[in-house]
Amino acid sequence: MAEVPVGELNKRIKIIKKTAESDADGYETEPSEKVVRSCWAKFTRNSGTELVKANADFGQVKARFLVRWTSTRISRKMIVRYAGDDYKIEYVNPYQDDRRYTEIWATLLTLEG
Repeated sequence: MAEVPVGELNKRIKIIKKTAESDADGYETEPSEKVVRSCWAKFTRNSGTELVKANADFGQVKARFLVRWTSTRISRKMIVRYAGDDYKIEYVNPYQDDRRYTEIWATLLTLEG
């Protein structure tokens, strides 16, 4: 399969797992964060045309992160932090069949949720 040019993996991202915790009285506290992986990625936002074809909501910013494959498990319960913004992982996909890359499809988290 075709190799992704190294120069295209030029955006630094962090994949973060948030863990909810409870205090001594059983009330939920602010979730703690653990960086599961820090890596270089190719970042792409979906265009309006792609959103229309996919019947997607225009009120959301959809993004695709392409990263080199690793044995570190990435799940939908994690977030991607890029350029000061957090993205909710919607889908994790092995890119092509050679397991050299992983695609992460995500939605930008806003203050509105």
